[in-house]
Amino acid sequence: MRLKMKMGILIALCVLFSNITHAQTLTNTIALQSDTIEVEAKFPGGAAGWASYLQHNLRAEVGAENLKVKRHHTVRQTVLVSFLVNKEGKISEVTVVNPKEVHPALAAEAMRVIKEGPDWSPATINSVPVIYRQMQSITFEVSAE
Repeated sequence: MRLKMKMGILIALCVLFSNITHAQTLTNTIALQSDTIEVEAKFPGGAAGWASYLQHNLRAEVGAENLKVKRHHTVRQTVLVSFLVNKEGKISEVTVVNPKEVHPALAAEAMRVIKEGPDWSPATINSVPVIYRQMQSITFEVSAE
């Protein structure tokens, strides 16, 4: 009997910007309080643009290809990705924070989509662009009916 697989990607936009993002100064990497950030780094189109980009560019089939699921069950794995938005809005230092908790193929897909994204508007403090660390959780979900 064939199992019908239902797959999807949940993008957790509860990024908790104020708790897990921070800026870095030019001369060192001292984390600053989020309330000192005048303007946070922003994806073109804001949060809605970011969600749309992730939904249209993540390959949902990676979850179905790599997560084993029993009939009438659902399996979820959440990849936590950390990355920097530099002073020019370029993305760098893309890493998976929880590599031991997720399938390597899911981690690679989450990193790929973030690395290949467009430039962001940089964060600023006192109208001066600063380096900004961003965290994004991406949940892959596979269900078998």
